[in-house]
Amino acid sequence: MSSSDDEEDEQEEVRVPLSQRPEWSDVEPIPQDDGPNPVVSIAYTDEFRETMDYFRAVFAADERSPRALELTAEVIHLNAGNYTVWHFRRLILESLQSDLRDEMKFFELVANKGNHKNYQIWHHRRWVAEKLGTIAATSELQFTQEVLSLDAKNYHAWSHRQWALQALGGWENELEYCRELLEVDILNNSAWNQDLCPCFRSGCMVYTKQSVR
Repeated sequence: MSSSDDEEDEQEEVRVPLSQRPEWSDVEPIPQDDGPNPVVSIAYTDEFRETMDYFRAVFAADERSPRALELTAEVIHLNAGNYTVWHFRRLILESLQSDLRDEMKFFELVANKGNHKNYQIWHHRRWVAEKLGTIAATSELQFTQEVLSLDAKNYHAWSHRQWALQALGGWENELEYCRELLEVDILNNSAWNQDLCPCFRSGCMVYTKQSVR
């Protein structure tokens, strides 16, 4: 790739401030109120401060529109741990009757940016999966398997996997999956714990007893 191509890519990624976007000209941003004498002022970036100011405005107006949905995405990319933004995003998704399969793609984009241990995003994924129902069973097991391939003891992934199995189904292959993990690391307590679930569920403890020996 030439340097000119790199420069074009950089230009495409340059963020246009919300205050300069025509679609936001009708919104009066609401600044954060830290009181008259804040003890310690947080040094927010200009981008973060502006984005949150506009989010406060649409949140206060309870605006559930496509642009508000896009704004929540911008806030989440800046701070994926903001519970209020995730909650409001869910309200907008319901109001717009959005395709939740697209929301799964958004989730994975956020998760794969170093957020595999973020409580808020896993809560959001469970909400989406519940809405989708049993058709999400395979994708939930596949995604947690991908995350566990990076960190076999990720508590969030295991918790979500157990929930998905109980709520959406898919137990038939779980014992084999646990065995594969234990063959890689016999000391993987998370896999041992998960291994007991299908065994107790089926009433058969043969594999676990043999493995202990």
